[in-house]
Amino acid sequence: MPTSSAEPFHLQVRAARRAAHWSQSELAARAGCRQSQISEFEAGVRGKVARETVVKLSELLGLEAPGETAGPSAAAIGARARCPNFECPSNLPYWVGGQLLFLPLGTAGSGTHCAICGEVLERACPHCGAPVLAPGGCCESCGSPLVEMPGGFASDPRAWAEAQRAAVVALRAALPRA
Repeated sequence: MPTSSAEPFHLQVRAARRAAHWSQSELAARAGCRQSQISEFEAGVRGKVARETVVKLSELLGLEAPGETAGPSAAAIGARARCPNFECPSNLPYWVGGQLLFLPLGTAGSGTHCAICGEVLERACPHCGAPVLAPGGCCESCGSPLVEMPGGFASDPRAWAEAQRAAVVALRAALPRA
């Protein structure tokens, strides 16, 4: 479907999906992500879809991904796989300067899906698309958090983070040592 290049990409995706007569669930299944991610992406919410998924959406819908450049994928250059699910025990919540961040513990797995919660693993920053090569909770390129808790999820995010951290520590202690 021809779309105006002046139109924001998320609106191009929505128009092309509708023209193809696909539901958000169908598009999500084809792109390897969740329907909720497609919904938030089409609504213009940033950071909900990895760069690799944006490229996949553009390929599926015959669109040109914004800022698309030729070159190896994040997986091809050895980017670290991490689970984008903030509730997954593979991500340890911590506070820095009044901001809630998540430290990927490296237990999510190396395949396409998280070995713990089943979420599609990401290897690129959800904000700038740079491959994640070093450990840590923020992108080395743009400084954005790699995993984020949605606003309004918890009335007291600090208390939620402390409880989640305790649960993750207990779970890791119970796991058999390799």
